[in-house]
Order: sequence, then structure tokens, then C-alpha cells
Amino acid sequence: MRKNKKFIVIFVIILVLATALYIINKNSKLVEAPTVVNNPKDNSLVMAGSFETKTIPLDEVYTKFDVKYPSFKNADKNFNLQIENLLKTEIQSFKTDSAANWQARFDTQAAGENIKKVPANADKFTFASDFVIVQSNANYISFVLHYGGFNGGAHGFENVISYNYNVKSQKKVELGSLFSKGSNYLNTLSTKSRAYLKNKFAIVTEEDKKNSDPVALKEYIDNATSMINDGTESKIENFSVFTFTPDKIKIYFADYQVGPHAIGMPEFEFDR
Repeated sequence: MRKNKKFIVIFVIILVLATALYIINKNSKLVEAPTVVNNPKDNSLVMAGSFETKTIPLDEVYTKFDVKYPSFKNADKNFNLQIENLLKTEIQSFKTDSAANWQARFDTQAAGENIKKVPANADKFTFASDFVIVQSNANYISFVLHYGGFNGGAHGFENVISYNYNVKSQKKVELGSLFSKGSNYLNTLSTKSRAYLKNKFAIVTEEDKKNSDPVALKEYIDNATSMINDGTESKIENFSVFTFTPDKIKIYFADYQVGPHAIGMPEFEFDR
């Protein structure tokens, strides 16, 4: 009987210790990784269901189209129409150019090329659009629309345009309104973006210095610096394509704006 009592006491002690260890371990985990429940109506930059993706279905003789664009539920009708109408205008222009370019290709083909009067599906020109949403909520809409394609020439093209909109006032958000009143924000943008781009594109590596002609390298640096300086002058048109959040502003540079086509379309983001 005494042995049984002893066993029961030991068992109870082990059970109490195990329970205590479990509680301590559980509490320590809660301290390390607290569960944060965000209210999407208040905190989410891109609210679920605040926009839908639309398409413009097209079946065209000379061009294959893949056109996507957003339509926002919190914006007025005119804002959404601006986006749709821009693409429709660009599509019509592209269709006209594609027909003319294919006809020129057909008319000037060399012997043995066998270019058809009307292209097969695989040979058609291409046009596409897509978008990146940065904000879509009860306060602001901010996004970029990319569109472009290929209808002849050395390479295709791409354009980027941004839309920034105050949902409550139903007005366009101007870049200057994101900076403190009276600040020389264009000079700030010019200085910051210029330094970033030069550090990324107007440089040569040690390997370049070993294997390349110094005169050619200097010419490259001079040309790259000149294009960056021109494309980042403190003019509003150089920084007209932008998106924003409460913490960041991102600038989108156009093709050829700050360098040759080979560098693409650089983006520059900085803290507000």
C-alpha cells in the first residue's frame, strides 16, 4: 500500500511538471511569434475584390492580341474608361501599322522568301498589355499598365503608364502632393535617381578594364552618364510615371529615357 501511495505521488509530480513545461513552452512561442490579425478594410493596400481583370477579345488578320487591364470598383466610371480607351486607341494604331508593315514586307520580299499575302497564325505580329496593382483600397488606387508588342523593326516596344487616384475625392493624385508643401521635390528626385542609375549603369568592372580599350571604356561611361543626366533632369515629365504607398514612391523610366534599349526600363524606389 505504501508503495502504491509513493507511485501515485511521483506520478502526480511528473504530471504537474509536464503541465508546467507545456504552459511555459506555449507562452514563450506566443511571445516570439504573436498572431496579428489585420483588418483588410483598414490595412490592406490591395483589397480583395476591389478590382477585376478585363480583356479585349480580338481576332485580327495581322496581329495576335493578349490584352488585360483592371477595372476598379471604388473608382468612378470615367476613371475606368480612361484605361479602356487608352488601350483601344493604342490597339487601333497598332492594327493600322501592322497591316501597312506586313504589306510592305510582302511587296519587298526577296526571291525565295515566300512571304504570304496574309500571315499564318505563327507569323502574326503581337500586341499585349498587363498591369501591376500597388494600391487598390478605400483610399487610393495606384498601379502601372504595361503595353507593347512587335510589328516589325529591330525589336519590339513597351510603354508603361501609371494611374494614381484618390478614391474619396475621386481626383487624380499628383506627384507633388506626395511631398511636403514648398519642397523642391523634382530636384530631390533628380539627385536621388541620377545617383542610383549611375551606380548601376555608368560603371565598368575590373574585368572590363583589363580586357577593353581605355578609350572605348571612357566613351561608354561618358555616353551612359549623358543619357542618365538627360533623362533625370528635374522636369516633371521625367518623373510622370510613378506609384506610391504610405512608405514608398517608385519611379518608372521609359525605354531609351536613361539609356539604350538594352538596359530595359529601370525603376527607382525610395522611402517617402
